[in-house]
Amino acid sequence: MKCFTGRQEGWTLIEILVAIVVLTVGLLAVGTMQISAIRGNFMGGNTSTALSLASQKMEDLFNRDFGDGDLIDVNSANNGNLSVIGNVDHEESVSDSGVEVAVGFYRRIWNIADSESFAGDWPPMKAITVIVTWQGDQHRVALSSMRRP
Repeated sequence: MKCFTGRQEGWTLIEILVAIVVLTVGLLAVGTMQISAIRGNFMGGNTSTALSLASQKMEDLFNRDFGDGDLIDVNSANNGNLSVIGNVDHEESVSDSGVEVAVGFYRRIWNIADSESFAGDWPPMKAITVIVTWQGDQHRVALSSMRRP
């Protein structure tokens, strides 16, 4: 013979609802973290590509003759700050593979400043800054170097 005490084992409706709320909050946190990770990967990929594009242009400029048209200081107004992107010497729109296109995701700029020799002891040099921007100039990377003839 079984004895019934009036007590039943199991989950109450409130316990189940609390468990569902806790699970939902946890899943939303994981979803937010996933979105943040996707954005970070996208930004990291774009930055890596932009650095590669800037490096390619810098190597291209170093392989050209010292008097080449792409190494001419077209706009001396930016010589005090070669990192400007509004008043530039040279620019082009490029794809992520570095091919010049009419409208590209990346904008590649290079500014040149001629430096005079000191008392004729040294040959003249060129200061070169290559800047790559993307997403409407919201983000940018820059490389700078000096070049002698």
